[in-house]
Amino acid sequence: MTPYLRMLGVACLLIYALCRIWFGGIGKAMEVGFLAMTLLLMLSSHRRMGLDVYFKFVWLALLVQLIPWLLGLLEPTVITSSNPHLDRLTKIFFFFATAVLLAGRLRNVFWLWGIAALGLLFTVLGSPADWSTWQQGLSGQRVDFGIRNAQHIAMYFGTLMLGCLCFSQRWLSVGAQRWWRLPLWLGGLGVAVLGIIVTQTRAIFIAIFAALLLALVFWIWLKRPRCWVLALLLMGTALLFVSLGQRGLSHVEKRYEQEAPVIQQLLHGDWDDIPYTSVGVRANTWKVAADKIAERPWFGWGSQARSRVISHSDVLPDWVKQQFGHLHNYFLEVQLSYGLAGSLMLLALAIVIGRDCWLTWRARLMPTDVLVFGFCFFVFWIIVNNFESYMSFGTGTFVFNIILGGLITLCWRRRYPQGCTDQVR
Repeated sequence: MTPYLRMLGVACLLIYALCRIWFGGIGKAMEVGFLAMTLLLMLSSHRRMGLDVYFKFVWLALLVQLIPWLLGLLEPTVITSSNPHLDRLTKIFFFFATAVLLAGRLRNVFWLWGIAALGLLFTVLGSPADWSTWQQGLSGQRVDFGIRNAQHIAMYFGTLMLGCLCFSQRWLSVGAQRWWRLPLWLGGLGVAVLGIIVTQTRAIFIAIFAALLLALVFWIWLKRPRCWVLALLLMGTALLFVSLGQRGLSHVEKRYEQEAPVIQQLLHGDWDDIPYTSVGVRANTWKVAADKIAERPWFGWGSQARSRVISHSDVLPDWVKQQFGHLHNYFLEVQLSYGLAGSLMLLALAIVIGRDCWLTWRARLMPTDVLVFGFCFFVFWIIVNNFESYMSFGTGTFVFNIILGGLITLCWRRRYPQGCTDQVR
């Protein structure tokens, strides 16, 4: 029975990876499928997985979400909710199910990541309407390909670009297969870079620059100086594609210039009378949230706080209350909703994952390019979630759980040396 559960779970996971962006309804159904199969696997033959450190984080997340809800029942306010909404933090741990189904095999990890990349490419290249959207973007308009908003599809493009660059050596060093792999790699990288340009999301540019800088340092440090040539070649290739989209970059620069006075005002510590520009709206909502955080710093206000501090604010204008339902900063939202308990839980999770990946690489059980990609993604993810609440939406949790599931399943090679499948039975 167990092999059939695993096969069905893996099938649901792969369809989920392909369709979550492309056909959201199918993707969500497959998400339920692979989570259910993982639960049945754990109940039937993987009971020891309940003792794994990452599964303990799931229980901790449930507790962190229950505490502010219980406090709200004792002292109700307009911000607290009658429902704890336990999925808000718990859903970021779906990577645990992904890791179980991947069974610690590197080939499975690359299949999953590759299929997810194909799903993105099909989404933005699969119809005549998509080509029309590309034309609009390259002419200077900000486009989103119909995926929530431009920031979310830009995050997908940024992740794809990191993958193309970090795994380029593995993908291209295949001898005779290079004749078809090189054009495919160039095409994927080109779509990623041009996609970042036409979506005109400033935080993605900053995050990609920081992540690529880290990648350059890592390749030199971890793989000996001979790889600096490869790293520079990859960055040069990226810059070539950027130059092809120079018109799009000029619009990003124009948007930055429009926001520059507000950014300078904030950097100088002047948070009074902030104009309601794109950056200004964020700053004003963050200021309102900070006042509420100071009132309940330890356990927060509960799951509805991020929207209700805006809708019940006495200082924000009505049009802001109507158009904005979150803070555009995931970490601030966690602090507001779950206090230091939630923030420290995320910090602890990051430390555990980073240490686990490093020790697995030191044990020669995780390839260097996977380690580099993992740390680059971490830097990228930290930066972008400071300007948009990706982890509060299905778009963000999809990417997070696909990437983290691949990393964690490889980390289990070290903790379960007899094999992820056998050791945990």
